[in-house]
Amino acid sequence: MSAVMADSVPRRPLAPFLALLALALMVAMAGMAADWDLDVLFDAGERRFALARMGEWLAAFASPDFEAAFLATAWDLTLQTLAAAILGSLLAVVFGFMLAMGASRSVTLGADARGWRSLLGPTALFCALCRLLQDILRAVPDFVWAVILVALIGLGPVTGALAIALNMTGMLAKVYSELWDSVEGRGSEQVRSTGAGRLATFFYSTRPLAARSALTFTLMRVECAVRNAAVIGAVGGGGLGAEVLYQIQFGAWEKVSTLILFTLLLTLSVDLASNHLRRQWREDPNHPRPGGAGRAIGRSYGALVTVLAMGGWALWYMGERLAPLSEIVRGEAWGRLAFFERLLRPDLSGDLVLRALRSAIDPLAMATFGTLIGVLGAIGLGYAHSRAFQIDAARFTGEAVGALQRLGRGTMLVLTRLLAMTLRGIPEVMWVLLFIAFFGPGLLAGTLAIGLHSMGLLLRVFSESVDNLPYRRFEQAVTGSRLHCFATVAAPMCWRDWLTFSFFQFEANVRMAVVLGLVGVGGLGFQFSFNFEWFRFEQASTYLLVMIGLTVIIDRLSRLLKLSRVS
Repeated sequence: MSAVMADSVPRRPLAPFLALLALALMVAMAGMAADWDLDVLFDAGERRFALARMGEWLAAFASPDFEAAFLATAWDLTLQTLAAAILGSLLAVVFGFMLAMGASRSVTLGADARGWRSLLGPTALFCALCRLLQDILRAVPDFVWAVILVALIGLGPVTGALAIALNMTGMLAKVYSELWDSVEGRGSEQVRSTGAGRLATFFYSTRPLAARSALTFTLMRVECAVRNAAVIGAVGGGGLGAEVLYQIQFGAWEKVSTLILFTLLLTLSVDLASNHLRRQWREDPNHPRPGGAGRAIGRSYGALVTVLAMGGWALWYMGERLAPLSEIVRGEAWGRLAFFERLLRPDLSGDLVLRALRSAIDPLAMATFGTLIGVLGAIGLGYAHSRAFQIDAARFTGEAVGALQRLGRGTMLVLTRLLAMTLRGIPEVMWVLLFIAFFGPGLLAGTLAIGLHSMGLLLRVFSESVDNLPYRRFEQAVTGSRLHCFATVAAPMCWRDWLTFSFFQFEANVRMAVVLGLVGVGGLGFQFSFNFEWFRFEQASTYLLVMIGLTVIIDRLSRLLKLSRVS
C-alpha cells in the first residue's frame, strides 16, 4: 500500500534542480574568482579621497550650471536622446515582430505540427535560424553594437538609435514568440474550425490573445531604451552621454549636475508616460474605472495615436541626422564593412579562449552581487512603496485613520517613490561614471551602479505585484499591524513573481555588466573594446562569442527553472 502511495506522489522534475544548482555554482565562482579591489573601503587614505570627490559632486549638485548657453545645449542633447530612443524602439517593434513570426513554432509550423517535419523540415530549420538570430541580436549589448556601428556610419544619434534597435529587436522577438507559443491551442480552435491557415489563425486569434502582455513588455523595453540612449553617447551614440563623459573628465561637476538633472527629467517623464499608458491598458480590480468596454477602447486608440505622433516627431526632429541611415539603405556604407571581415574569423587559440572565459567572471560577479543589493533593497522598501499598505490599508484592515496618519503615510509613499524613480532614472552607465570618479575603476563601482539601478526597477515591480492583488485576499488573512500583514500575507503571495522579476533583472544585469566594461570597469566588455580599438578583430570576435555564449547559457538556465519573463 505504501509503495502504491509512493508511486502516486508526483516527483519534482530534475532539470529545474540541476539548473538551480548550476546557478548557485556560478554565483560562488563569481564571488571567489572575481578581481575585487576593495581598498577604498578599508584604506583610510583611499576612503578620504573618495569622500572628498563625492563631496565635491554633492556640493556642485546643489548649484548646477544654469547658464543660458549650456541649458540650450543640454536641452538639444535631451531631444536628440529622446528622438534616438523613439526611432530605435519603432524599428525594433517592426523588425522584432517580423523576426518573432519566424521564431514562433505556432506560426511557422502550426499548433499541430508532428513528425520529422517539426524537427528537420525546411520550415523547422527556418524557425531555428530565426531563434539563433534573435539570440545573437539580444546577446550583443547595444553599447557593443554602437562600437561596431561607429566604424560603419560614424558618430551621432543615428548610431545610438540603430544600436538600440538591433539589441531591442532580439529581445522583443524572443518575448513575442514565447508569448505566442504559450497561447493555449483551444483558444484558437474556433478560428481554425473555419478552415483558416496558420497566418490567419495567428492574426485573428493568437496575436490578440497575447497582445496585452506584449504591450506591457514593449513599454518596459521603451523605458530601458530611453535610459540607454541617454548614455550610449559614451561610446559614440550621441545625445547626453557623450557630454556627461566629457564634463566628468574635466571635473566640471556643475555641468555634470545639470546634465544629470536633464537625464532625470527625460527618464522620469518617460517613466510617468509609460505608467499612464500602462494604466490605460490595464484593468485594476481594486480601482475599477467607469465607462465599460467602449471607453477602454477609446483610451487604447488615444494611446496608440500618441505613440504614432511621437514616432512622427522623432523622424522630423532627426531630419538631416538621418543621412547615415540613407547611406545604409542605398548600400553606400556596406563597403566599409569589408575592413571588419576579420570579426567573422575569431581567434580560438587555447590561451585566448581561456582569457576570454576568465574575463566573463567579472561581469558575472557584478551582476550577481548588484542584483542581490537591488533585491534586498526592494524588499526592504517595498512596504513603504506600496499604495495598498500606505493609502488603501483601511479598506482591508478596518482601522480608523486620522488626518495626520494619512499625511504621514502619504509622505512616506511619495518620498519612497521619488527615491525609486531617481535610482532607476539615472542609467547604470551614468552611475558607474560617477562611482569611477569617486572610487576609481573596478568591480566595486560597477556593482554599486547595477545595485542602485536594480533597486529602483525592482522596487516598482515588487510593489506593483502587491498592489495588483485583490484587497479581499488581505481581508481574509490580516492580523496585527500593516507591516505584519505585508510580511506574512502579501510577501508570501508575491514571492514567485518577485523571483521571476529578480531573475529577469539578473539576466539584464549580466548584459549591463558587460557594457560597463566598455567605460572602464573591466572584464569582458573592456577586453572586447580594447582589442577592437587596436584593430585586433580576431581577438575581439573571441570576446564577442563569449558574450553571446554567456547570455545563451543564462537564458537556457532560466528556461530549465521555468521562470516566465512576462507577468
